[in-house]
Amino acid sequence: MFDTALWYFPILIFVFFNSYKINKLNAKNKLIASNIDLQLERVIRFLEDNGGNHVSHLILLQDKDVYWAAEDQVLIVFKRIGNKLVVLGDPIGVESLIPKSIKEFQEYSVSNGLKPIFYQISPRFMHLYHDTGYRFLKLGEEAIVNLANFSIEGKQGAKLRTRVNKFTRNSYTFSVIMPPYSKAVLSELKGVSDAWLGNQKEKGFSVVSFSDEYVSCFPVALLKDPEGKILAFATLASDHKKSITIDLMRKLPESPHGTMDVLFIHIFKWAKENGYQNCSLGMAPLSNVGDCKYSFRSEKFFRLAYLHGNSLYNFKGLKEFKSKFASGWEPKYLAYRETFLPVVIIQLLLLINSTPHPKSVVDKIKYLMKKTG
Repeated sequence: MFDTALWYFPILIFVFFNSYKINKLNAKNKLIASNIDLQLERVIRFLEDNGGNHVSHLILLQDKDVYWAAEDQVLIVFKRIGNKLVVLGDPIGVESLIPKSIKEFQEYSVSNGLKPIFYQISPRFMHLYHDTGYRFLKLGEEAIVNLANFSIEGKQGAKLRTRVNKFTRNSYTFSVIMPPYSKAVLSELKGVSDAWLGNQKEKGFSVVSFSDEYVSCFPVALLKDPEGKILAFATLASDHKKSITIDLMRKLPESPHGTMDVLFIHIFKWAKENGYQNCSLGMAPLSNVGDCKYSFRSEKFFRLAYLHGNSLYNFKGLKEFKSKFASGWEPKYLAYRETFLPVVIIQLLLLINSTPHPKSVVDKIKYLMKKTG
């Protein structure tokens, strides 16, 4: 992605050193946020009461920390890298207290000698960040399916309808299973995930990764072949507001052409039947970024990465796949202030490409199973 920008390499070396060196903070500047697994049950209850956002389910990856703002009525999820506290998504909680929470987290960060960055914020609250002195960079767009209007009928849905009918005729089956899962089921899911990954490694922070503990927190949609073997699966995360997200998606490399199309269509039907109104397909990175002649230089640079960076990441392919289903797109932004943007971008890449290391979550799983029982 940064192959054509050689001047980034000295910055990368600087950022890498500063991101991983041991910081000796004195008592005044000590970071006091609690690790997520110490209060996960509290977080889950808070999300059930207040709803979440498009990335709140990623809290269960357990690679982030939380900050309770506005007298514990607003939840901010973040991770530290170098001198930055990178917040994932918008603050969650009482909407009237969101402005206060943004200012509070800003003051908290500065008091500890750190800089806050808000990653993947929505347009809904951009004016609040603007009022607190933040600048913006468009990151991409989230694909959203309006389940009430989605259909594969008619001429427009002919290709998708043909694929679904073909899989049905050939005795492929769809189902949604609920936790808790047996060791055998988790082992088969892991086998599919490992085959899909190949030589790649799992990512973290804003990108979901496979672990038995994480998968065990959600319903899982399955597509099986005629012999009952799992060909593809997806975890289904809810924001508790009639919206659902197709989260962790994996398939066997040898699965038939159109496998994921068929899995998605079945998920849309299942979600609609179960009272959901919208389904998120996640963000298409760099989608419609820098495609105007008046765009910022930084966004025009990312446009080049989108057009010519497919050897590193299939930006265009991901956008095209999600476009087959999406009925709307919501832009997502980076909010930053008083910092050198190239450094921030590299730090984000380091965060996302760091392998997550989930901790033991037996108590969490028991709590979640009790809630779904």
